Amino acid sequence: MSRQDLLHRVMKPARYLGGEAGSVVKDPDQVRLSLALVFPETYEIGMSHLGLKVLYEALAPRPEVAAERVFMPWVDLLDLMVQNGEPPWALESGRPLGAFDVVGFSLGYELTYTNALLLLKLAGIPLRRAERGPEHPLVIAGGSAMVNPEPLADFLDLVVVGEAEELIHELVDLLIQAKEEGWDRPTLHRRAMAIPGVYAPALFEPVYTDGRLQEIKALDPEHPRVRRRVVADLGAHRPPLNRVCPVVSPVHDRVGLEVARGCTRGCRFCQAGYIYRPVREREPGQVMDVALEAIAATGQEELALLSLSTGDYTCIEPLAQALMDALAARKVSLSLPSLRLDSLTPELIEQIRRVRKTGFTLAPEAGSQRLRDAINKNLSEEQILATTRQVFGLGWNLVKLYFMLGLPDETDEDVAAIGELASRAARQGRARGKRPLIHASLGLFVPKPHTPFQWEAQLDLEAAKARLDQAKRGITDPKVKSKWNSPQQSILEGVLSRGDRRVGRALELAVEKGCRFDGWSDQLRFDRWLEALAEAGLDPAEYLRARDPGEVLPWDHVDAGVDKRFLLAERDKARQGVSSGDCRTGRCLDCGACDHKAVKPRLAKGGLIAPPPPPPPPEDDRRVWRFVLHKTGPARFLGHLEMISHLVRGFRRAGLELAHSLGFHPHPLLKSDSALPLGVESLAEVLEVTLLGGPGAEEIARRVNPVLPEGLSLHQGRAGLPGEDLREPDLVTYFVRCDTRLEPQALEEFAAAPEAVFERDTPKGRRVIDLKAAIREMRLEDGGLMLTVGKAGGRPKPSEVLMAVFGLGRDAAQAARALKMAARREEG
Repeated sequence: MSRQDLLHRVMKPARYLGGEAGSVVKDPDQVRLSLALVFPETYEIGMSHLGLKVLYEALAPRPEVAAERVFMPWVDLLDLMVQNGEPPWALESGRPLGAFDVVGFSLGYELTYTNALLLLKLAGIPLRRAERGPEHPLVIAGGSAMVNPEPLADFLDLVVVGEAEELIHELVDLLIQAKEEGWDRPTLHRRAMAIPGVYAPALFEPVYTDGRLQEIKALDPEHPRVRRRVVADLGAHRPPLNRVCPVVSPVHDRVGLEVARGCTRGCRFCQAGYIYRPVREREPGQVMDVALEAIAATGQEELALLSLSTGDYTCIEPLAQALMDALAARKVSLSLPSLRLDSLTPELIEQIRRVRKTGFTLAPEAGSQRLRDAINKNLSEEQILATTRQVFGLGWNLVKLYFMLGLPDETDEDVAAIGELASRAARQGRARGKRPLIHASLGLFVPKPHTPFQWEAQLDLEAAKARLDQAKRGITDPKVKSKWNSPQQSILEGVLSRGDRRVGRALELAVEKGCRFDGWSDQLRFDRWLEALAEAGLDPAEYLRARDPGEVLPWDHVDAGVDKRFLLAERDKARQGVSSGDCRTGRCLDCGACDHKAVKPRLAKGGLIAPPPPPPPPEDDRRVWRFVLHKTGPARFLGHLEMISHLVRGFRRAGLELAHSLGFHPHPLLKSDSALPLGVESLAEVLEVTLLGGPGAEEIARRVNPVLPEGLSLHQGRAGLPGEDLREPDLVTYFVRCDTRLEPQALEEFAAAPEAVFERDTPKGRRVIDLKAAIREMRLEDGGLMLTVGKAGGRPKPSEVLMAVFGLGRDAAQAARALKMAARREEG
């Protein structure tokens, strides 16, 4: 079965085809190194990932390097690939994963590890480093989870520990040299470790006594450990412009712009807050310039300012004001995720209110003041309630509160305080019917490496379930709705996050047993994971237990920047309920992250922010245009709403101002005359668009077509006529070609039959299509079927005609290539 045949049988096939506007395709024969950038999650999640965008846009300008993206297929395609022996492929070229020189994984979440190994297995690449030869790709990984790379150590040649903006170029240069000079893998491992931030697991050996780790022995005395790489000056590197425009809407469908990196608030459970130190901010002028360029390059309708705590950004209020003023006229919204509750000033909340008022998220983390002090959250109950009161007062109708269960030294009183605090928060708003005012999200604490709580115990499965039940029972207010994470997933995350090299065998066995998408609660096969751990001779309790401060930890040879003595001191403060300050506003806490020369806190100095661009043309200069829209090739797999979104953004990328509807929720005035069935091509769609000013039809098409996804294009443009309406055509003609022979006898039998129907299953139930009334003409010619259908009786899809009239199976009918040739209205 061909790759195209597989795609006809899965949901959202467009996410596997590439062809996005902004993607960079290079001839593999003209490059010196090919690198697969693999994100082992779905396209929608991977295309939201900032780190992947950083790597892609860093390598795209290098003509000698082909960097191509590979994502994890969803389970429907995954099963078909296993059955048919189809390897994973890259979006840019369609090349199989095993054909690349380097396979590089982005790993920010431990529950994607089985996905990563499964992709290697499907590609025919031996999982273990020791079993791979020079004919196989080099396998590397990076991402925040790699501050403890040991569970994957036996599978990886190299690990990037830390930030990649500078390191990636040094590493790629070395890999090109290794390829062209024919280095063996041991030589490459040794040479790569000379690059700060690169770890070669083959050069380290764990030593165990009585089942406990005693030492991580460095086999190369020149490199006893690896220190996390830090970009000293974030502003020296322009942030990615998000140039690749996803064909399927990602989880975060927006331009994401990192304004700062690092956080020194010191929440003791938060790994990111420790490994991304120190705080480094971009200047607001750079943020403004890149934001406007990115919006113009992508046509996106939303800009998000990203950091671990965006509200702490030194210039957040003037920057947000300037961006709002620049973007509002073009109907582009600004979002500020990752806001700490105590960074929310009335002015900042007012800026957020200008965008939307659907839900406002706050993270108290603990219900009681005692526990918030212990984890260094530094929030009082009055701050929480005052902010909630202000948010409700400004028009929000829902506030989401995040809490964590199983924190060190948590008591029954701490758990009960969650429901009490949520109820008091709900009383700050005014109920509207039976809808809840507060969503209380309950997560389970997972101790993470390189944090003050890395030595603490994690709740086992039964205790986690009991703690969740206790918290849910404590939420009795009808205005509060609770949500919670799977305790099984938290247990598995705990095993992997603090795992040692022995866990690699369990990972291998789990993949053999069919484990995948462990981060999806409906896909997790926890029983098989328990079997894998048992067969590997491992007990989950060994990885959930408390650790002695003098004990060797699997990640001790990885220097994440923060000293262990500082982490131990913070642990002691937690037990005493003593908070620590923030070094960005107070004295240096001597955590070890800074050398106070190159690596040090860098806060934005402020200064001039570029004035907003000229306003769009006046609203009264509205011009209506009509085009014939072609939808062919990979674009046939775009859903109708996705296609409309791409067209809207294509016009914006082309620098054309779309007119919008009037009212509370304005939308762009762009529409087509009909919605094509998924997988059907067309040369006869009619598109109507209203612009504010702008050039003529020919120039519009010339500017828009190059920035549309592959397969979409505008033709035969003209001005709209006064009073001309746009409605679905009465008659549509398709030419259908399929691999299965279509028998002429089937046409005769259909003509002779007194009636013929097709039953279509829809989300609203079963619908009966009257084929005799709908089919106006049907004949075989040029090796295919010429088919004209009307609206009477319910317009059938070409695949439905093939099934009902010619008896094709669903898979064969959906794999047929249908082209819409013409559409017209019936006279009278």
